[in-house]
Amino acid sequence: MSEDSHSHSDAQSDSNDQVQEHGHSHDHDHDHGHSHGHDHGGHGHCSHSHDLSSEQDAEMEAISSVVASFLYYKTYALNNAIYRRLKCIDDLSEAHRMTVASLGTIDKIKQAEELIRENYKVMLDIVYSSTVGSMPDPADGTGAFKEWLKRFIESRESAGKQVASESHMKKLYGTMKLFVRDWSSEGAEERRLTYGPLVAALEDEFSTVASDSRGDLNVLVPGAGLGRLAYDICCRGFSTQGNEFSYFMLFASNYILNRSLKEDQHTLYPYVHQFSHVACTEDQMRAVHFPDALPRNMPYSATADFSMIAGDFVEVYSADDEKEKWDAIVTCFFMDTAKNVLAYLDTIWHALKPGAVWINLGPLLWHFDNVAGESSIEFTRDEFIELVKKTGFVFDEAKFKEDIALPYTADPKSMLQYTYSAFMCVARKPSM
Repeated sequence: MSEDSHSHSDAQSDSNDQVQEHGHSHDHDHDHGHSHGHDHGGHGHCSHSHDLSSEQDAEMEAISSVVASFLYYKTYALNNAIYRRLKCIDDLSEAHRMTVASLGTIDKIKQAEELIRENYKVMLDIVYSSTVGSMPDPADGTGAFKEWLKRFIESRESAGKQVASESHMKKLYGTMKLFVRDWSSEGAEERRLTYGPLVAALEDEFSTVASDSRGDLNVLVPGAGLGRLAYDICCRGFSTQGNEFSYFMLFASNYILNRSLKEDQHTLYPYVHQFSHVACTEDQMRAVHFPDALPRNMPYSATADFSMIAGDFVEVYSADDEKEKWDAIVTCFFMDTAKNVLAYLDTIWHALKPGAVWINLGPLLWHFDNVAGESSIEFTRDEFIELVKKTGFVFDEAKFKEDIALPYTADPKSMLQYTYSAFMCVARKPSM
């Protein structure tokens, strides 16, 4: 092989630089006084201690598998994006290898390798920021982290578990692009198209209330992801709570909301793994800095509260203490995550105060459609609207909008662009 190729031993060495038995903190505090509380599944009830123990074991394995994905990133990315391509080049005829080398393609791949290693530092930092002393600091230089990581990998393998599944690694890549969408200047246009109409509709509902007097209005954002929409709403003076179920999102949002000290503090190269639909090397290798806004600098922090709650939306917000608690619920690219959207509608109804408003924007990419072993009921957009009405909501026909072209974590420089034909609706729970 040429000097540009990598052997299996290189990849194995990288695998020993990664993964853990993770202790997840459910309560992360903002320095500015807003709690980012991760109260995962706390509203569930189980009558048998054995069942409760099984649920706890399942949750710990879910956390551990997500942590494994973050920490396996370098090995996975190098094997799939770098070493495989270098081997393909090495297998070419000498004449073809020389032609490829003359284009700078090998140098490009080597550059991508270095940027993946830079990304890995951020992955480690994300996980370390969400642990409670169970993971040594990867940056301390003592070797404690590598030794701990080796034991973690061995413990997963001895238990017959994958270090990290293919599906989890794809979710991790998606999470990286969410940093761009939610917390970078590059994502500003996508946020303007997607979050902008929701925030405008919410402000229109409460246009008679001054921003510094909106702190008594409670707004819930289910499926909050990395928390930017909830943050933007809170920046308009509303007391806002985001709810998220995915540990990928929870780890990432904790990193943003609680571990960012200045704007553009962190850097990722989210498109470095993307070798198709690329116009030029600079597009693929470009850096994205985040956050473009500092969560700790909320303009109405004295009057408006901000929090993030972990857990299943239906389980958390169908609880008695959530009944008629919320003045508004804002859902964005969320309703189609339901296995049974009627349960979502019932929960929204339960949580809203009489006279409160629900604002929704998104497509209908039913997430569990044709997923083996999962129950799922899919509806057309028109059927969905009828279900909203049958639940009891007053549907605002004048504010209904359809065929809204929206991207989702799009690379604006990619030669391939996907858009959703989304719809937006506003509905109210009748006053008593």
